[in-house]
Amino acid sequence: MRFIKFFHGYLHVRIRGYSPERFLNLCSRMNIVLWGLLPTEDGYRFCISRKAFGMIEPALEKTGTQIEVERRVGLPFLARKYRNHVFFLAGLCLAGFLLCFLSLFIWKVEVEGNFSYSTQTILEFLDQNGAGYASAKSGIDCEALENMLRAEFEDIIWVSASIRGTRLYLVVQERLAGSSDAGETQEAAATDLIASNSGVVESITVRSGTPLVGVGDTVEAGDVLVTGALEIVDDSGETAAYHFVSSDADVAIRTALSYEDTFSASYEKKIPTGDNRFRLTVCLDSSFLTLGRPPEDGNYLEADTVCPVVIGRDFYLPFQLIKREYTGYETVRGTWSGEEAGELARERLEKYCENLEENGVQILSNSVIIEQSGGEIFARGELEALVGQEEYREIQTEEMEAELPDGAGTADDGDPD
Repeated sequence: MRFIKFFHGYLHVRIRGYSPERFLNLCSRMNIVLWGLLPTEDGYRFCISRKAFGMIEPALEKTGTQIEVERRVGLPFLARKYRNHVFFLAGLCLAGFLLCFLSLFIWKVEVEGNFSYSTQTILEFLDQNGAGYASAKSGIDCEALENMLRAEFEDIIWVSASIRGTRLYLVVQERLAGSSDAGETQEAAATDLIASNSGVVESITVRSGTPLVGVGDTVEAGDVLVTGALEIVDDSGETAAYHFVSSDADVAIRTALSYEDTFSASYEKKIPTGDNRFRLTVCLDSSFLTLGRPPEDGNYLEADTVCPVVIGRDFYLPFQLIKREYTGYETVRGTWSGEEAGELARERLEKYCENLEENGVQILSNSVIIEQSGGEIFARGELEALVGQEEYREIQTEEMEAELPDGAGTADDGDPD
């Protein structure tokens, strides 16, 4: 809307008189749009389009209101102001021609919904098929592009391609993880669930396989918790065959995790000096034009901000602006006090526990001792935790079958239960 208003031109005006409110009401009845309305001591100040400004004279005469133009904004006024500047007008025409020419190409490609395939992989495929960066929009058939993507990437089951301005927008949907083939492969593999940690079994829920431990049992790391080898016994009670499955269970073990952390009692802090500078770089494909020089003296932190040049929402241009900010700082050295060191050690411990909990480990309590010795801070102790067991080991089916009596073997079908 700002661009449209600038293109048509508008004015900042001020009205005063006996009844400016009546003038505003008349403008409303005449469907004249006013914006930026602000009260003044003797009237109002607002913005009005160039076209509407020529329609308000009857309302001014009827209400006895005086109007004063404070500022003119927009392309028509600029054109009138610089109509005698030939080179300026030629530059405007050239800029308009360049914008029209650039609008015929794709300068931005966005991909959403991809997980199995990286965005770079999809972009390379688009470039190879004439639908990537700097490709002519007239040569891109969105429906054909969707079919090519589905044919090239077998895990992509749905694609939506659309061109908006100078942007090619792709939304893909991939096949859900755990396809039927993967499920069959996992189901065919015979596995045992084994303990990754030593401790006491707190809870156990078995969906497939035979549990070898119960709640309250003490286990060691490496022990089999749930086996995928189901025994089939004969009438005499001896093992006649095995039925192998992939064990599946949720087992939580209460265990003690050792914790140790060491860091220096001295520190360095970077204190900002307030000396902040920046420089701009114009990037066009692989060409760069840098404006300004980096600071030569002092210590500075550098941070780059990449700003794509876009008109509106979808009219991207083929270059970017890179703003590099330099923040001056001074290095201050010191030593943590005992209280500060203890607080820092506790913060590091809390962060460590948060990382464990994000991975499914529930921390119950801790017995960590913090000490300071020889310029070092030491934090040592144990964390009591509930750890879910997720380590599986493939069963050596051939070895187990070899131990069976002659004539016995593996049960191919049927449930031993």
